[in-house]
Amino acid sequence: MSYDAIRWALAQQVGKSSTKFLLVAMADCVNADTDFVCWPSCRHLSEVTGQDVKTVEAGLRRLRELGAIVDTGDRRGVTGQVIVYRINTTVFGVVKAKANTPEFPTNTPEFGGVKEIAKTPVFPVNTPVFPVKDPQISHETPPKTGDGTSKEPVIEPVKKKEKRAPDVAQISGVTADLFADFMTVRKAKKAGALTATAVAGLEREAKKAGLTNSEAVTYCIEANWQSFNAGWHSKREGLDTRPAAPQKPTRHSGLSSMNYSAGVNADGTFA
Repeated sequence: MSYDAIRWALAQQVGKSSTKFLLVAMADCVNADTDFVCWPSCRHLSEVTGQDVKTVEAGLRRLRELGAIVDTGDRRGVTGQVIVYRINTTVFGVVKAKANTPEFPTNTPEFGGVKEIAKTPVFPVNTPVFPVKDPQISHETPPKTGDGTSKEPVIEPVKKKEKRAPDVAQISGVTADLFADFMTVRKAKKAGALTATAVAGLEREAKKAGLTNSEAVTYCIEANWQSFNAGWHSKREGLDTRPAAPQKPTRHSGLSSMNYSAGVNADGTFA
């Protein structure tokens, strides 16, 4: 890491803050003993700046156009395709070369001297604050409510489905095949569960009609009924023997049975 390169990058005005952040990140990749060259990959710059790869590529293109970085023509990396850039300090101001002054202890070893610890470089007071992983190009947009706040999703309560009563396994006197056909008809009619109570009602109606359970179920299948009813059976078979309702007398009742010739002669005169 070269503090001189970082200090130079922080002092530059390159327009966008994201582009400047990218320049600082590249300066951080410069080794102190090199001629201000670095070869960070786009993926590395994306990770350290929090910008996506497209934003990094756009920033590198802008820095090249400004002349802040120069393609040396060299390529390095595992694939041999990573561009080697030189921080072009001559464009915005030359960075003073670091003097190769040998480091001596403040006191000689004879007096117990220790090697002086290198001082931490002092950066400008107005050092820009860079965003933490705030890419310019994002594929996700938070929902807007109109007042600048995010709208919390409303979680609807899950309605519990009512459990369907179990169907009976068979009906007394009805074969398995006949029972299966009957259940198919009921399913097509979207009938409810064939409970023991429903079976008892079917058997009672079959007894009213004078039929066995098997005959009643067969009739239901043929008539496409979901259950058996003695009244329906009688009407369908024309067996309804209930007496017809008596007719109410009208003002002309009995006129047809009267003898209008009584008391009248053959010539039309009254007797």
